[in-house]
Amino acid sequence: MDTGDSKKKQEKKGKGEGRFRWAIQVFFLSVVLSAVLSLASEEALDGAGMALAFVVLYNLTNINITERVRELATLKVLGFFDREVTAYVYRENLFLTLFGIVLGLVMGRFLHAWVVLTVEVEMVMFGRTAPPYAYWLAAALTVVFSAAVNIAAHFKLKKVDMVESLKTVE
Repeated sequence: MDTGDSKKKQEKKGKGEGRFRWAIQVFFLSVVLSAVLSLASEEALDGAGMALAFVVLYNLTNINITERVRELATLKVLGFFDREVTAYVYRENLFLTLFGIVLGLVMGRFLHAWVVLTVEVEMVMFGRTAPPYAYWLAAALTVVFSAAVNIAAHFKLKKVDMVESLKTVE
């Protein structure tokens, strides 16, 4: 016999999963920023590092949209324009980006120190401190990649099919 308690447990489970997903997104964003900072401090920014940053950010945004397609379709059914739905997702991504930058700059400092100490050998020494411009460069690149991902996400948000999304059973 199904009671109201099982429904409440499912609702609590859903809220917990949302918080967990948000924490994972912030963590990955900060890791990406840490990696970009580490690369920038060694003046070795290459295409692979930047591609990795873009792919991780795009994947997180794509997963976020895919998991919330019913919610976004509901907003469209209620009369929100594509621009408004996109702005709704952009605001969330902006907050996650800024929070990830702050967390990533702190983590990047320690990651840089650990990497330098790990790869040093007796014959080769590396600079143990990152120059100040590396922090600004890492933050700026993260904002640029986030903006590029938001532009790419706009086209995915425009393609949300309201009828098919609301037909699916949870």
